[in-house]
Amino acid sequence: MSVNSDEMFFGTLTNQEYDVEYEKVDIVRKHISKFNEFLPNQNMIDRLQTALDLGQKICNSDASFYFHELKEAELMEKGYDWYAAHSMAIAHYSVSPYSLYHPEVIKAYPEDFNRNWRTAWGIDS
Repeated sequence: MSVNSDEMFFGTLTNQEYDVEYEKVDIVRKHISKFNEFLPNQNMIDRLQTALDLGQKICNSDASFYFHELKEAELMEKGYDWYAAHSMAIAHYSVSPYSLYHPEVIKAYPEDFNRNWRTAWGIDS
């Protein structure tokens, strides 16, 4: 079975497409800016911005990242620390933590993603 059809991987986001909203991408961008620079995050934001600019819907890892970061930002605004907010956001959508980055991003930054990420996506090492 393909990872992209695996409900255990994308949880409640499985087999759905979503519109990207400017205001929400801005929330994600501001949220991410609170942390140390991590180029894969910027790459995922760029993917969201491209979808927004082209009027394309997002799905799979792009949706997982988008909604995860929005939920994480919301929870941190309520006073949760990053670790708790991160775990709660993953649980909220029932996604795999490995679903948060697109395989192209994982391939582009191999030093930032261990074998578990490549295995989850079926990427040859």
